[in-house]
Amino acid sequence: MKITRRHSYPNPLQLAVAMLLISVPAQFALAQSNIGVIDVAQVFESYNMTRDLESMFNAKRQELASEAEQRRTSIDQMRRGLAAFDPSSADYISREKELIRAEVDFQVWSTHSEQRLKTNHKMWLLAIYRNTQATVAKLANERNYDLVLTFDRLAEDAPDSVTLRQQILLQKVIYHSPRVDITNEVLNRLNSEYKSTGGIRSLDALPANSNRTTGSQPRQMSPTP
Repeated sequence: MKITRRHSYPNPLQLAVAMLLISVPAQFALAQSNIGVIDVAQVFESYNMTRDLESMFNAKRQELASEAEQRRTSIDQMRRGLAAFDPSSADYISREKELIRAEVDFQVWSTHSEQRLKTNHKMWLLAIYRNTQATVAKLANERNYDLVLTFDRLAEDAPDSVTLRQQILLQKVIYHSPRVDITNEVLNRLNSEYKSTGGIRSLDALPANSNRTTGSQPRQMSPTP
């Protein structure tokens, strides 16, 4: 006698219940993962410390450019004065050595000054980022955020489609609810703390003289080069 086995299939209701039970843990885990977002570019642009530092660095650049012009003028005068002497004379040889020494000194000074300025600027940029990072971490802990992502605002006035495409492909966050955007609160905290520590008076970003390679740092941050 041949026995025919019947396969039992769950009815649609049973299947739906099973799928719901499987998906609940994943949905529960997702609900427990609190995420925030921040526009780091806006923070850097609107942070008062950044603005003050950029103003100070621009002033230093202008100061160095003025000194460089004075040094070039002095060298040009030495070069024109040298032309008045007989190339075979002892005075010519002596003045030529002075001119060469002045030109070498200018090149060394120019290279050193530019590199020192770039180093200071890099250290301050890193310090500002770390300060921002610490403020974000504090706010995230207060709000129980497990993750804070950075997002970029798309520049719709891009000059061409190639540039716009690059911006689109570099987007890190496609959508976020305004409720999880902590950009403004981070900015408010940063600016409030900066003001409470004396604002621009607390900064010593640039060397006071050519013998110093870095400026002292404000009390609220200690950047590591």
